[in-house]
Amino acid sequence: MGAIELRNSVIERFNRIIKDDSKLIALDGIFDSMTIEELPSLVSEEHYKIVEERRRKHTSGETKGKSWEDVRSEIKLV
Repeated sequence: MGAIELRNSVIERFNRIIKDDSKLIALDGIFDSMTIEELPSLVSEEHYKIVEERRRKHTSGETKGKSWEDVRSEIKLV
């Protein structure tokens, strides 16, 4: 199937499934996200390395996490 046939097929299918504005708005958002130029991350590479190292230590058992119940209890004590 060539590009023109594919384009026409997609348009025809969209016309069949888009019966209300909410789907059209969602589709518009998808198209916007595909065309917007990707911005650089606000998180530095150094922070990614820190998080990865902490994750490695946690998964290897070098460090232990806390349950949400424990964290909540500690917060309530403060």
